[in-house]
Amino acid sequence: MHMAARALCIDAHRSMSRAEDDFRPRLGRIRSLGGRSAKRYLGKLAAAMEKARPGALAKRSGRGYSLSQIGRGAGTAAAFSVKGHPFAKFRARRVAVKIRSVRLGKNGLPKARAHLRYIQRDGATRDGMPGKLYGPHRDGVDGAAFLTEGKSDRHQFRIILSPEDAGELEDLNRFTRDVMAAAERDLGTKLDWVAINHHDTDHPHVHIVLRGRADDGETLVIARNYISHGFRRRAEDLATLELGERSDLEIARGRLEEADKDRFTSLDRELQDLAADGVIDLKQPHTIYDRFRTKLLTARLRALDQMGLATRDAEGWRLSAHHETTLRDMGRRGDIIRSMGQALGERFSPAAMRDFAAEAPPPVLIGRVAGSGAADDAHDQRFLAIDGADGRQWHVASEPGASLTPPNGAIVEIRREAGSRRKSDEIIAVIAERHGGVYSEALHERADPRSTPEYRLAHKRRLEALRGAGIVAREPDGSWRVPEDYLKRAAEFERGKGAANVRVLSFAAIENLTSAPGATFLDEALEGKRAIDATGAGFGAELDGALGARRRWLLARGLAEDAGAVLRIDRRALGLMQRDAVAKAGARLEASLGKSFIEPVEGERFSGVYRRPVDLASGRYALIERSKEFTLLPWREALEVRRGLEISAVLRRGGVAWKIGIERGLGR
Repeated sequence: MHMAARALCIDAHRSMSRAEDDFRPRLGRIRSLGGRSAKRYLGKLAAAMEKARPGALAKRSGRGYSLSQIGRGAGTAAAFSVKGHPFAKFRARRVAVKIRSVRLGKNGLPKARAHLRYIQRDGATRDGMPGKLYGPHRDGVDGAAFLTEGKSDRHQFRIILSPEDAGELEDLNRFTRDVMAAAERDLGTKLDWVAINHHDTDHPHVHIVLRGRADDGETLVIARNYISHGFRRRAEDLATLELGERSDLEIARGRLEEADKDRFTSLDRELQDLAADGVIDLKQPHTIYDRFRTKLLTARLRALDQMGLATRDAEGWRLSAHHETTLRDMGRRGDIIRSMGQALGERFSPAAMRDFAAEAPPPVLIGRVAGSGAADDAHDQRFLAIDGADGRQWHVASEPGASLTPPNGAIVEIRREAGSRRKSDEIIAVIAERHGGVYSEALHERADPRSTPEYRLAHKRRLEALRGAGIVAREPDGSWRVPEDYLKRAAEFERGKGAANVRVLSFAAIENLTSAPGATFLDEALEGKRAIDATGAGFGAELDGALGARRRWLLARGLAEDAGAVLRIDRRALGLMQRDAVAKAGARLEASLGKSFIEPVEGERFSGVYRRPVDLASGRYALIERSKEFTLLPWREALEVRRGLEISAVLRRGGVAWKIGIERGLGR
């Protein structure tokens, strides 16, 4: 009975199996696809596809659109995340990236031309020669043609790529092209750009100028989060792919080196994040990585304690209120010392070095340019190393975007400009006053709906600079606490920066001025019209000797009369000598140019293309060319942004009247 039941069960199972195998599809009732659940699913699918699309607008759930996510590349940047090993975020090869969006506007082309000329400056290559531009597909790109094509663009992006291990990369040009190709894929558009490599600093780096135009002809808008993170992550991924990941040992060594640095480091940032209510709580470590991190932070705190920037009490460690500001100032001074050492070489004396912006210079500083270098490439800012007549060596930063960098050997006069509050300060103050001393980007947009994200970002950068000086405070939600006396303190901050006004007294070397056939700044001093303190050693002694030699030369040729403490100089005679020197220089240039020299006549207009400056002992002159002839006219700094353009000029008794462009029928 038992066996029979078992057999029956087996037969039934087989019958069910055959039934299951006999599958025949049968049409059912057509149902609507518009149900709520289907709509929700399709909506989610569409949202996911939109978020993944290159250049899409990324949404933050429940909070509307984030301003940082407006533009191309938002979805890609939002997807970047690092998880896993505690050292994971340190494993990638590090690449520093700085990006600026520069509005071109009405005078955009001359400024863009000046920037391109700045990044192609002398000394940018390994052999000290001017740099060569390259593009997506070839080397030797024509920068002028690139700017002409982009003259109608609303803005352009200026990018600096600085791989930490740039010296180990096989081909920096290829690396740059790979980074920009990856950016094209992320942004969903072809990119039009030129680049140039610089080898004149400790770390080789790349300057990129990117047109603000997409391949569909529309304005190229890149999401802020992609600008902040996307470019850097792509560059780091590519550098890591070529060179391999950093080992735990490399990472540990790099972190250990930060423990006693005289600058603001990543360890300082971690300590700030750990400081709750002002007290740093180093919790008991659980893993080997936690123990290593705790030892690092403890070592950093002990170093800060020795600097007077951290203290320890019964509750734990506390950071000084001036912790970040002081460290950044110390780091800046270290950078200045290194840059001065590179510019001056063996002549540099750290003990004699002074920073024009940070210290109290004389009311008027006269000195000789002993060297120059990059102070802030992101803003086209250079620095001058000055041998002062006071016997000291001065570090003088130029104004950002300055068109002129005096050559080595030039003699300059430097004055401190009076600082004043900026227009952005007034806007910040108005918005903060309306909202109880609080400024934020959202409040700014509400007050001025027409303002662009880039414009508001400039105001935030201004506040960030003032935060370092302790004038404003940033709240956890990203807003800013602005004091009632903000405008007064911002103006004081600007005055304290001590911007330098640099004026070239002579492009010729000091030894060439003693017998110069024309007026020099030495003559003004001998006439008592210019005060020169030449009491120091070094250049001060040379300047004092040049004044004596110039005095003797003028008296010996009857060009001056001794009036006791000063001289009475025959300026008319010096003017005739200067005119003769210009004519001789023009005659020398005729052979090389293959054109006839036209001596300028007072009151007559001369039109042509400004080519370059020409330095004579009596001053600097502008070479103006046209088809078969050229002339030399007194130079001015404003001409440098017009190099290669057509201009017209009229020589007058008091100088030269310049006009941009050609007036037909005049001077032809």
